[in-house]
Amino acid sequence: MGIASGVVPAPAGPTAPTPVTAATRYLDPIFLPDVQRDVVYGTAVDQQGRVVELRLDLYTPRGDTADDRPVFLFAHGGFFVTGDKSGAVAWAQRMAQRGYVAASINYRLDTQAVVAPVDTPREERAVNDARADMQTAVRWFRKHADELRIDPDRIAVGGTSAGAVTALGVAANADAPLPGDHDEFSSAVCTAVSFSGANDPAAIGPLDAGAIFHHGEVDTVVPTAQAAATRDAMTAAGLPVAWYEYPGEGHDLSDATIQARIQPTIRWLYDRVATAPYPCSPAVAQLAPVLPGRQTPISGDAERSGVVSLVSVANRAPGYVQALPCGATPGGSSNLNADAPQQIRAVLAVVRFGADGRACLFNQVGTHLVADLQGWFAPGAFDDVVDDRLIDTRSGPRPPNGGVVELRGRPDATGVVSLVITETTGAGYLQVLPCGATPGGSSTLNADAAGQIRAGLALVRFGSDGRACVFVQRSAHVVADLQGYLDAGAVDDVIDDRLLDTRSGPRPGDGSVTELRGRPDSTAVVSLVATETTAPGYVQVLPCGATPGGSSNLNADAAGQTVAGLAFVRFGADGRVCVFAQRSTHLVADLQGYLTDGAFVDVPDRRLLDTRTR
Repeated sequence: MGIASGVVPAPAGPTAPTPVTAATRYLDPIFLPDVQRDVVYGTAVDQQGRVVELRLDLYTPRGDTADDRPVFLFAHGGFFVTGDKSGAVAWAQRMAQRGYVAASINYRLDTQAVVAPVDTPREERAVNDARADMQTAVRWFRKHADELRIDPDRIAVGGTSAGAVTALGVAANADAPLPGDHDEFSSAVCTAVSFSGANDPAAIGPLDAGAIFHHGEVDTVVPTAQAAATRDAMTAAGLPVAWYEYPGEGHDLSDATIQARIQPTIRWLYDRVATAPYPCSPAVAQLAPVLPGRQTPISGDAERSGVVSLVSVANRAPGYVQALPCGATPGGSSNLNADAPQQIRAVLAVVRFGADGRACLFNQVGTHLVADLQGWFAPGAFDDVVDDRLIDTRSGPRPPNGGVVELRGRPDATGVVSLVITETTGAGYLQVLPCGATPGGSSTLNADAAGQIRAGLALVRFGSDGRACVFVQRSAHVVADLQGYLDAGAVDDVIDDRLLDTRSGPRPGDGSVTELRGRPDSTAVVSLVATETTAPGYVQVLPCGATPGGSSNLNADAAGQTVAGLAFVRFGADGRVCVFAQRSTHLVADLQGYLTDGAFVDVPDRRLLDTRTR
């Protein structure tokens, strides 16, 4: 990288101080700054399709020997069409004088100015390119934290005008980083500093970072009302905010108010970055997704098979997750599948923990992983075979509308099968049923559009001839992976029975609780469906009267979805269990069978893994 070479003193402008000793680091100017120019922090493709180098000027406190120093990045203004890092020198110098490692950055520019409101694809791309580049710069600092002697958990961003829009975009999109270099690191920051900036209030959530705003009362370039809306959204999300409005001033804040802007900002950064307790913002507490191709261990009881809810969150690309023995070669089967970036996908899996009490989760693409233990099979109740692919129709023609696909297994046995529907041609369902039976009345897996991949666990009863069938309502490919067999005495594999379908009445509302009824004091295997969802949210099966949260059975990441999954459901002494819906959705529940007494230990849901937080 060559950071240590070519360092020269920064030009001594009118604000360059004489070094002093009786001062407070990070508040007062103590150091002279050194600068290393044109450090490449990444590459990107500009709007003309050219690969360009992204460069910054790096400012460090001269003679400083401290470690774990905070970082401040500043971006210039210019309507996303003009300007460069030379326009951000003052703040980079100012913060290096106080002991920060600072940078003024270049970012990709458009060929035309961007003006409010941002309402064309070209303007949106220009704004997003700038945000992506600043996020890349944040990650670059984390990548080189040891070399630069910085604290990777104390990074702040700022800017003026377009640069402020960019900095606020970084603060407000911690959970949605745009593509860029060094994506194995987080883009989260402690806070943003905005001089005449604003951003999309709808992008702001409780896991983002707050900001300090300096804005002219009569700014018409970035309207003051838009900045105030950004501020109010941060406040509503519980994020720390400071607001300074300058009467009679427009977009270009005057020299007359410069000291009124500098001192509160330095103090804000001192309190919110340099000396803030960990985490300096909710965003910083969130970790970067697990890198592609990794095996992440989870711990359980040695030599036992557990039923685990697996969730993939904020995946970077389409791909799969597989539970397997640690160190085993992945591939050949899958437990969970995503068909587009930034999805939430949840499935149930039977996970075999080894002699050391460990199993591993392999993720094909970068994603966050969440795993919740639901219970254990008793010894002898489950024959956890090596995963075996029973069918993959992708090697031939796609089953047509109303097609039937045959599976083969142990005669007169109940198998636990991971079922996948892929390359769907439209909304429809799969149903596992005895060969020759009439389909309908229940479903095992659901898709709500063409081009989807959906995965779920199913109990499959193989007949005396070793056959079971899968009905395909709408043409799609089918993949089935055997995970194991339940002992004959462990399961009462009843004819599928619909326990609930709210579509015959009003849709359950936000925070609603809907009751299911079954055999008292028994554990049932239930296919659960959320359909006609109204917003991102989760569904959780829990004892009636219990407090929801802490785990989930189904997850939707958008309105209008149909999401299905298997759940192990414990009915109470009164034969009741409840379904909590975080956001309004219709619910369907189909009983697949009951586990006999002693076959399954239904423990309170326990979180085994959540890579989103430390």
